[in-house]
Amino acid sequence: MDKTKGVHLYVNIKNLMDLIKKEEEKDDDLKRTLHRLQTYFLGHSILIKQYGAKVEKYTRGRSHIVFELTDDSDISYETILETTVACFIFNNEIFNNLSKYSLYPSFSMHAGMDYGDYFDYYIDDKVDADDEYTTIGGVANNSAKIQTCAPKDCIYVTQEFMGELSSDMKEKFIELTEEEKEQFSEKIRSNRFYKAYYKNIFDEDYMEEIEAGLADVKERVEKESRSLNLRDITFESCTKQLSFEGLSLKGKNKRIEEGGVICADIRGFTQLFFVNDQNLDDLKDVMEKVYEIMGSVINDTEGTKVQYQGDRIVAVYNDFSDGEDSIVRMLEAAFTLNSKIQELNDESDVTEKLNNKKISIGTGCSYDKIIATRLGLNKNKDNIILSESYKRANICEDKYAESNEIVIWKHLKEEIDSKADETEDPKYLALQELFTSISTTGYYKSTATIEEYEEKVNQKKALANKSSEVFSAKTIKSSTGRTSKANLRPWGRGGVW
Repeated sequence: MDKTKGVHLYVNIKNLMDLIKKEEEKDDDLKRTLHRLQTYFLGHSILIKQYGAKVEKYTRGRSHIVFELTDDSDISYETILETTVACFIFNNEIFNNLSKYSLYPSFSMHAGMDYGDYFDYYIDDKVDADDEYTTIGGVANNSAKIQTCAPKDCIYVTQEFMGELSSDMKEKFIELTEEEKEQFSEKIRSNRFYKAYYKNIFDEDYMEEIEAGLADVKERVEKESRSLNLRDITFESCTKQLSFEGLSLKGKNKRIEEGGVICADIRGFTQLFFVNDQNLDDLKDVMEKVYEIMGSVINDTEGTKVQYQGDRIVAVYNDFSDGEDSIVRMLEAAFTLNSKIQELNDESDVTEKLNNKKISIGTGCSYDKIIATRLGLNKNKDNIILSESYKRANICEDKYAESNEIVIWKHLKEEIDSKADETEDPKYLALQELFTSISTTGYYKSTATIEEYEEKVNQKKALANKSSEVFSAKTIKSSTGRTSKANLRPWGRGGVW
């Protein structure tokens, strides 16, 4: 595993979650969105390969693209900008104009880009047979964060990337205002950021040349879009623990009617990187420990890992025979992650590598319907889950969960309350008490560790046992000699003997 330099580009379908929400109202299986994403990912992958870069992975509608810039590399920064512009042209001029999708709302795009050191890393978390590829470095985190805030058809870049451009190319970008960078400036160790709209980077003639160079991509996506009818996309229920093995849009897809999604992210990780990336080796070592914790916790609680996303993990929990309730397993995983990540701060080698800074985690959980499949090129498919449930879990983690907090959406809280009232299960009674409302947002939070949760469960069990003993002890004999439980009809509530 060697450290290298490169550019990380995040390109995202900006309006995907809005389109999913609208489609869920008409088609619970999201067949149209899945069909379009398969075509989009295939074309996008071919395009990126054509320009000599690689796609690390797809996450919902976002692709993480890596340009490795070694001494032997012949990729120029103009080529990188051309690749970025080509992604927009592919989406806006080719994909959105496919006849198969002419009646569907268009995808809109935005992008973020940074330059710096990173590690190529293959995560061996003992969960999957194959190690999962990712990159470790502030460059990826920075690109992702600025991409999230970029407007439609716009590319945000960092000062580090701008510093590598020629004078002519620098003139295509303008610096962001304080207001424009307010959403992410405190999360990134950089002071200056820039933007350009993709149509303003090259002249009209060159833009036409770029589009002409995508002729093969256009042919492939036209063929792909016609290769499968919506009615041929089928879904299976999930009677066993979810597995992504063998899933594909043209084959098996899974539908979970009620399942949990957990998103867990290391808090403030980007801020741990020095501006010059001098501590990248140390942070890589810490992340190895984090990945091991994340993978083992999900595995031990019988969850199914979807994928790692930098310093984040996404997993699914579904009910199956001989398995404990999925809500309980998911939230026990969340509490355990909270404990184990905080315990890293007690390890001397971690403290030294973090320069005495603390590492923490934020977690979001949701519970509802889930669609699971694998999309992309045959040899490069990614695990994909789609649904409002994933969106809610993502919002819980990204927007509401502070350091060492677990946040859930109101639908999950209502499920917990309902099961606690119906079953009086000590675990649900404990969960009911551990989450408190975040104002009037509809979200609930907890800072509990697994130890605090287990202590609360034991308290509920003790109360239940005590009540049972009292219940058994209190009996009354009637005039006929029959024995009745006195607490079944308490005095003072209108009971008549």
